[in-house]
Amino acid sequence: MRTNKWLSLFLAIPLLLTAVGCSESTPASMPDTSQPAASPQATESTTETTSTSLEVATAKLPAPPLTLEEILAYEEKAGPYAGSKYEESAVKAELDKISKELSSEEVYASILQIVGENYVEEKSIFEELEKIDYRQALLAINPGDPAAAKPSEPKVNVEVVLDASGSMAQKVSGGVKMDLAKQSIQSFLGSLPAHANVGLRVFGHKGSGSDKDKPLSCTQTDLIYPLSGYDAGRFQSSLQQFGPKGWTGIANALQAARQDLQAAHKDGMENVIYLVTDGIETCGGNPVEVARSLHQSETKTVINLIGFDVDDEAQRQLKAVAEAGGGTYTTVKDKQALEKVFEQYLNDLYKENSNWTQKALDDVWKEYEEDEKKLVETRKAMLEKVEVEYDRLLAAVKYLGEKKIVEKSIRSKLVTWIDDRWYELSDYADDRWVTLGHEMDSEWIDASSEVESQWMKNGSKLDQKSGKIALRVPGLRVPNLRVKPIRSKPIRYSF
Repeated sequence: MRTNKWLSLFLAIPLLLTAVGCSESTPASMPDTSQPAASPQATESTTETTSTSLEVATAKLPAPPLTLEEILAYEEKAGPYAGSKYEESAVKAELDKISKELSSEEVYASILQIVGENYVEEKSIFEELEKIDYRQALLAINPGDPAAAKPSEPKVNVEVVLDASGSMAQKVSGGVKMDLAKQSIQSFLGSLPAHANVGLRVFGHKGSGSDKDKPLSCTQTDLIYPLSGYDAGRFQSSLQQFGPKGWTGIANALQAARQDLQAAHKDGMENVIYLVTDGIETCGGNPVEVARSLHQSETKTVINLIGFDVDDEAQRQLKAVAEAGGGTYTTVKDKQALEKVFEQYLNDLYKENSNWTQKALDDVWKEYEEDEKKLVETRKAMLEKVEVEYDRLLAAVKYLGEKKIVEKSIRSKLVTWIDDRWYELSDYADDRWVTLGHEMDSEWIDASSEVESQWMKNGSKLDQKSGKIALRVPGLRVPNLRVKPIRSKPIRYSF
């Protein structure tokens, strides 16, 4: 019966080995070390639980991203030991939990969940930079450009308020005051840069100079050319709609002009009134107070006055109106003096034209510099992140090999995927830097060129009106040199 004992022992060995093997198997997820060890009687139950836990753990592992598109769209957060949170001992402890029964894809997914990075943020920044549009800065110079990124938004409202009272029919050296005023105003408004709305309001053009017509004449003021872009034909037609007839209601006309500007005003817009009159207020209003109120209103309107052949009393009043309106006052006596004062306004526009141009160019350059900095920093940060991640992923595979957790054939696949990941991400960052950088350079140069082109057009118009010739030379701009570095995947024979 001795033979039967050995036979029984021989038959029992496989069962013992099976029991031992099952009790030592480890799921991919961390086991709960706080629980007491299973008793020999519970071996069969423990084996079933461990097997089930392993299936659940591996089922929770997301498929590892292998292509560039999958890597960039990967929604899993960066691993708990990615970036600055890396701790070698803690990473090794996590790697020790990886089961030998996992496939190569499951092992790769497990490593990524430990030290892998996420590149969604960098991808989002690059996509944001794809939407660059520096043409918005052109609105400071030429808001009417149909190719601009936003709807036209003029930056200045210029309204001329013209006295059409009966005394404007008087003659001075050079012609009738009304005719000379119309000619000068038309020439002046036609010379304004394209970013300005222009309007013309008249007063004193109703009734007559008689007392019975005074109520009508003093209360009537009309906006005969509503605030809009200058159109020579339309403006010429508007000038033919009135002539000198009635009384001088300056205060009422300024009050109406205030409503015009409020209706057309938007944040950031300038508002200017040029009032041309040949007399003092004769309708009982207080033009000084109205001018002060208008200047202090939300439109912050500046009121400039031209006194056309006025006496000393009128000069004092008109000067007070200009001071209250934050503007200037000028007296003219004849055609030559009137043309000279408008020429001075044109000289001021020279400065304004240069200021608008410079501001637009500065805005374009500022946006470009900010975007260029963001592009360079994003690329640099991504390349650094990719490089660090690459070293850590390889170190993880090497450790799994040293611990004999992962066999050589699986390690070979892992290293290939890691090499591909490093190459694809590095190449992506370089490609985005070059491609987006060239687009930004092109946008910046084109936008700057268009700003300067409009600056030269405005300047040419001013030259024609003022008789001056200024040399205007656009800037020379060249794109940055961006050369994509040559990269190649590592050649490996063993790992």
